[in-house]
Amino acid sequence: MEVLDSPVIHRVYPKRRANVLFLPQLGARDMTAAVRALVPAASARLRRVGGRHVRGIRVVVATQAVDAVPAASETKPTVTIRRAETRDVAQMTHILSEAADGAVSTQSLATYSREATSVEDTPGAAPEQLALVAECPFPSPSDPPRVVGVVGLLLDDSLKPMEMKLTKEVAYVTNLAVDASARRAGVGATLLAAAESCAQDYACVAVACRVDEGNDPALAMYDKKGYGPLVGRRLGQFRRLMGGMYAAAGVAHAVDLLLLTSALPTVAGAPAWMAMDPVQKFWALAWCAAGPLAWFCTDRGSPLVGNLSLILYGAIEVGLAMACAVAYGAVGGDAATGAVGVQVVVAGCALAMRPGPSVGRLCLGKELPSRAPKSKPYRAATGEEDEDEAGTVEEV
Repeated sequence: MEVLDSPVIHRVYPKRRANVLFLPQLGARDMTAAVRALVPAASARLRRVGGRHVRGIRVVVATQAVDAVPAASETKPTVTIRRAETRDVAQMTHILSEAADGAVSTQSLATYSREATSVEDTPGAAPEQLALVAECPFPSPSDPPRVVGVVGLLLDDSLKPMEMKLTKEVAYVTNLAVDASARRAGVGATLLAAAESCAQDYACVAVACRVDEGNDPALAMYDKKGYGPLVGRRLGQFRRLMGGMYAAAGVAHAVDLLLLTSALPTVAGAPAWMAMDPVQKFWALAWCAAGPLAWFCTDRGSPLVGNLSLILYGAIEVGLAMACAVAYGAVGGDAATGAVGVQVVVAGCALAMRPGPSVGRLCLGKELPSRAPKSKPYRAATGEEDEDEAGTVEEV
């Protein structure tokens, strides 16, 4: 049968899961063959033409011309991201107030919206903060664009939450919210991606945010976008510094122990390497090896692995010093006091650099891929994502 020579019109209605075929002047046999040719899913199990569901697709055959009906479209409207302007203050306040649900006063959110939209760019310097808005034709693609989402980006350290201990190269994402009627259309995820891109434009290497513990949809979106528990950059730098110092100390101890006079063990009252018994030699070598291991774990491993490696080195050093104090009296006691003092200082510095907790909120962070800052600040972008959720609205 020559189906291509037949006058066939094929219309698809995705929301109704129906395929409508207009087949004028065809007999019943030709109709069946045409349906099999044009609807592959129906060819294997087609029982008869005219209103039967075949693998979830409804096939309808018409032998008379009907008025054209526009096919429904499943394509999402294009979301445009741009810098917020003063004309957006009212809509921004409405969206933020709706998402805050009374947790933050409307007056505070209106003040934030005015301040975020009145920031001017200074050549060669990053602004203190900025806001981005999402525009799209809403509620249908034929309608004029309107603001349906907002996100803020804090770049100045004085505006960022103090307890998070963020450095200047870490941007803080705040007040991510989407109009309730426009959610689940990719607006929130597109805004988040635009905020990350904007942070890179201003030479930031990471972004951080806080999310309410019970906001499971927002947490799922952040997890999908690569966010995890916030790790302070200062703490990470300190961790790597201590790993390097412990590695250098371990190598120095090994050289002194094996090649020189074993000065450090003898100062603590312990015998030199050649006079040690097998158990003493084992722990002495473990002490030396723990330093390079700490460097490797802090440089290549996760924060948890790095912390555990530093704790292991400190525990071995303090344990050996305490053993010397018990076995050799006052001489070993001086070594134990020094070892304990060093580890107390290290632990105190780490705790001081650790981001503090936020009651009822989770602190999240994400490292950004390195790239050269743009000569011009971020202005606009378009994108489409599969999902979004409104984030946490907070008072800034």
